[in-house]
Amino acid sequence: MAMLLVISTQIWAGLKTYGGTNWDQLWGNDFYGSNIVANLFSMSYKVDASTGADFVVIVSTASGSPVWERIVGKSNMNEWSYKITYDNSGNPIIGGVSCVPYNNLPSRCSYSTSTRAFAIKLNGSNGNFISARDMASNWGATKDWISILGINSTSDGGFVVAGDIYYDSWAGDIDGFVAKFNSSMTLQWAQIVGTGGGEWLNSAFQTTDGNIVAVGTSFNEIWVAKFNVNNGSIIWQRRYPRSYYDDGTGKYFTWAKPASDGGIIIADEISGGTNRDVLFVKLDGNGNFVCARQIGGSGHDVGIDVAEGVNYYYVAGMWNGSDLFYARFDKSNCNLVGSVRYILSSGDEQARAIDIRPGSGIPYIAGYTNRAGWTAGNYDGLLAADSGTQDTCFWRSLTPSTNVSVSLSNSGSWTTYGNYITVSSASYSVVAVNTNKTVACGLLTPLSNFESYEDCYLSYSIRNGFLNLNSKSKQDIYIKIYSIDGKLTYKREFRNFEGVIKEPIKLGSGVYIVKFKYINGEKKQKVIIR
Repeated sequence: MAMLLVISTQIWAGLKTYGGTNWDQLWGNDFYGSNIVANLFSMSYKVDASTGADFVVIVSTASGSPVWERIVGKSNMNEWSYKITYDNSGNPIIGGVSCVPYNNLPSRCSYSTSTRAFAIKLNGSNGNFISARDMASNWGATKDWISILGINSTSDGGFVVAGDIYYDSWAGDIDGFVAKFNSSMTLQWAQIVGTGGGEWLNSAFQTTDGNIVAVGTSFNEIWVAKFNVNNGSIIWQRRYPRSYYDDGTGKYFTWAKPASDGGIIIADEISGGTNRDVLFVKLDGNGNFVCARQIGGSGHDVGIDVAEGVNYYYVAGMWNGSDLFYARFDKSNCNLVGSVRYILSSGDEQARAIDIRPGSGIPYIAGYTNRAGWTAGNYDGLLAADSGTQDTCFWRSLTPSTNVSVSLSNSGSWTTYGNYITVSSASYSVVAVNTNKTVACGLLTPLSNFESYEDCYLSYSIRNGFLNLNSKSKQDIYIKIYSIDGKLTYKREFRNFEGVIKEPIKLGSGVYIVKFKYINGEKKQKVIIR
C-alpha cells in the first residue's frame, strides 16, 4: 500500500521505561506546558543508604527526554507517591504516604506505628525541595493510617487532596477525607466522610464555580460530593450503587477529573459477570447522572484514570488482567469511539494515569511493565504515547465483546465526621538521579515523521540528503528507490545489519517510491521530497 509522508508532521508513538532493579511504577503524569511531570512509585530508589523506599519525580519533554529527575524521601522511612500536580508557578506537588518499614521492607508498613500522609512541593525549575506538610490522624487510636491518593491545584495557588483514613489501622473502620490547603500550604479545612464500612476518596478537584468536588469509587458504589471551598461544608452529595465483581483481591484505585463543561468524568470498574469490566461515567455539574458505558472482554478489565481531549473523553487502565489500554468515548453520549487500543506484550502492563498532549490530541499514558527486555529488573515505570490512527510497534486495536450503556440511580448519602486530622511542617531530602531508561519500541526522535513508518523491525526517513535507517534486529535489508516514472535512482544492500545508519543519498525534489525487503517482509511507500 502506498502512503504519503508529510515532512512537516511530528508524531511520537513509542514506549519508554523508567526504573531500577526493584519494583517501580509510574502512578501520575500531567502536562505542564510542553513538559511532562510524572512520579515514580518506587521500591528501588533511596535518598541515602537507609532501609526505606523513596519516590522519584521526573520532568521530561514530550518525547521523553529528561529535564530533571529527583529522589525524594526520608531516611529509614517508606515514602510512596500516588498522584502529582503543580501550583500556579509550575512547582510540582506530590501526594502520598510515609510509614516506618515493616521488617525493613520497602513494600510494607509497620503494624505497630501510625502512617502520615504527605504533600511535598519541589521547585519546578531544578527539583529542589521547597516545603512539605505531613498529615496525621488524631482520632485517639494508637496506630492510625492516613494517605493522600489524589491531589490537584486550585485557582488561589493552593491545592486540594483526597485520601483514606483508618481508625486504629489494620483492623478498624476505613473512611475517606478531603482537605484544602492555601498557597502557603496551610490547612484551611478538612472533612472526613464515610458509612462505617469501608470507603476512601481517590479524587478531589476544583470545579468551574470555584468549589471542590470529591469522588470515591468504593466497593459497591460511586460517591461524589461538592464541598464549599471556604469552609468544607457539603453543598450536595450523590451515592450511586453499582455492581462490583469481588474475587477477594480488593478494589482497584480509580480516579475522576473535571470536564470542561463543568461536569465530572470517572474511570471505574463494574461486574462483568465472572470478571471485571471497565466503567466510564459522566455526571453533570450537580452530580446528576448523564451517561455511562461498560466495555470488557473475557478477562479482568478496569478503568483507572480519565482525561479529556478536544474531541473525546479518554479512559486508561488494565485490559484482560495484564494489558495497558486506553479507549475514547463520545462526549455527548458516552459511546465508545472506534476500538480499544492496547499494548501487545508477553509481560504484565497496566495504566495508572493518562493526560493528553496539548495541541496534538495524543494520549500519554503512565503505568508499569514487567516485560523481559524492557525493564532494569522486576517492574519498571512505563510511559506510552500513541496517536491512535493505526497499529504501530506494540500498539494494537481490539473490539470489546461487551459494549453497553449503563444507568446509575442516586440512592442514600454518607455521614460527615468532621476534622480529626493534624498538620505539621516537614522536611524531605532531595537527591538528583538518572533512572535507567529503555526505549522499548518506537523512537524518542522519530526517524520518520509519520507513525506508520515505526515498526518493531525497521524505521527509516529521508531528510536533507540522507537516508536515516534504524534496524532493530540483525537482518538483511534491500532498498530500492524509484522516481515516479519508474526509473531506479538508488539501490543498496545491508547484510546482517543492526543499529542506526545515516546514508548519503542524492535525490532532488519530487515524488519517489521506496521499496524495502527485510525480515518482516516487504514494504512499498510513497515519499515526497520538497
